[in-house]
Amino acid sequence: MAMVTRYRIEDEVGRVLTNEYFFSYEVDDALQFRCEDEAYEEARSFPGTTVERFERYSTFPDFFLSGTVSSERSAA
Repeated sequence: MAMVTRYRIEDEVGRVLTNEYFFSYEVDDALQFRCEDEAYEEARSFPGTTVERFERYSTFPDFFLSGTVSSERSAA
């Protein structure tokens, strides 16, 4: 296991953007970004939000969770 840095998008009341693209207080459901720039790019679609950095343990330090979501969204 390794400690990895990830980013998530939060609204003004502390809810996180989820994989389903709505905001929730359930932090475990947060859409995670490996790249800070990608998180900021996505946050531009949601005025009033901020990008928050956090660390978590991962068995796959290079696992890129948000890449799949972004690719699917770009294709739509």
